[in-house]
Amino acid sequence: MSKQPLLRGFEELFSSPPTNTDDIRDFPDLSRNTMTRHAKWFGLSGEYLVDSILLRFKIYTSHLPEMLPADRIVHLPDGNNLRLQIKTCCRPRNGYFHFTLTKGYHRSPNGVKRYEDNDFDLVALVALSENAIKFTADKHQSQKVALDEIHALRADPCASLERAIDDLGLTDASTGIPAQVGGVQ
Repeated sequence: MSKQPLLRGFEELFSSPPTNTDDIRDFPDLSRNTMTRHAKWFGLSGEYLVDSILLRFKIYTSHLPEMLPADRIVHLPDGNNLRLQIKTCCRPRNGYFHFTLTKGYHRSPNGVKRYEDNDFDLVALVALSENAIKFTADKHQSQKVALDEIHALRADPCASLERAIDDLGLTDASTGIPAQVGGVQ
């Protein structure tokens, strides 16, 4: 008796979708309530991922208090310092990681507000489930990172940082990002 081989692409069609759970170890397949309950932890995870990536390239950061509009001061190799706002999204929706550049949170005394133009210089958009970061100088309130971008963001983690610095007009011969520490020379 012959066996019918599976046709490529049909595996996903017949597989069951991932279930959302309340066990934090199942990240990112968590229920909405669990995601909300641990939102501060996920945001902090995104901030530390940014620190980790930048440190690999000998770029140091300073943490800022939570009540300030920027999350980090980034100390560039050329001596420039930039204020960095970090936004974290845990999982994609419809092929994109979606980010809203606002400060505060719902049900807080001050509510949710827009950032002022001079609150920060750069934004780090963290796709947490993919361990990928996109740096940008774009301060539009609504931003997104396509799943198609993830491979390139991982392959060259500082390329978007260099583009963002260039967009700010700070690029000169001395602003180059050093090679990754411990990488292949």
